[in-house]
Amino acid sequence: METVRWLQHLFGPRGHTPFFIITFLGASAVLWALLALYYWWIDPRFARRLGVVFAVSILANHLLKALVGSPRPYDLDVALSTESARRTGGGHGFPSGHTQNAATFWLAFAFRYGWLWLWGLALLLVAAVGLSRMVLGVHMPVDVAGGFAFGAIFAWLAGASKVRLPPVELTRRVWGPVVVVGAVCLAFLAPIDPRVLGILSGCLLAIPDFEPPKTWKGRLTLAGGGIALVLLLGAGLAWLEGRLLGGNPMAIATAFARYLALTLLAAEGWPRLWSRTVRS
Repeated sequence: METVRWLQHLFGPRGHTPFFIITFLGASAVLWALLALYYWWIDPRFARRLGVVFAVSILANHLLKALVGSPRPYDLDVALSTESARRTGGGHGFPSGHTQNAATFWLAFAFRYGWLWLWGLALLLVAAVGLSRMVLGVHMPVDVAGGFAFGAIFAWLAGASKVRLPPVELTRRVWGPVVVVGAVCLAFLAPIDPRVLGILSGCLLAIPDFEPPKTWKGRLTLAGGGIALVLLLGAGLAWLEGRLLGGNPMAIATAFARYLALTLLAAEGWPRLWSRTVRS
């Protein structure tokens, strides 16, 4: 608590806005969007691997928060945080989700490519996100340290370890139903987000068998069309879910199915369609 107060005194009230912006470099929605661009433009196979590990990292963070149950700074002193800052987080304090997200995502690329400048940039981004969580009064230093440690482990698994994902074709043909049914059951039994389970299942089942475009025109049409389709399908499924399918048990299953469908559309459906129509 004293460290949080000292940091807020050091940066003063004017520090809130820049750190509020910086904190979104660890927001899962922003990082999933960046990963989609990397998938479409550069390396779909590594992006799929990182997507699986990133989703597992988020799920692990949710479970750790529920198990540890530590308070956030504003739980002990509400004056340490604004309402807008509090809305950037959810659940208990340890470990920091934004810091773990940032470490998993940015350090994975440093492990993957090994460039010195990329290591420096990745560590700077992770440090900035962790600092922002404390300046905004939503995490303790131990929360940030824990998020960095767990995120670094997952980043290594994605970018440097020799652990291989199951072959995509085998996963879909043999384990596809098991993956879907198991994920839905887990969503009902554990305090984790069914949307993340849907993304994880989609990353496991997607087949990244297309070649990214080489020109900026191709990249823009691929990304622009993909974003538009994902937003349209997401809005349509959300409307259908709210209009026709009510009740908590049904909401869990439909949220899982919605994000599974969106992930498969982004990772396989649209790239295949683009390759056969727009690219040709």
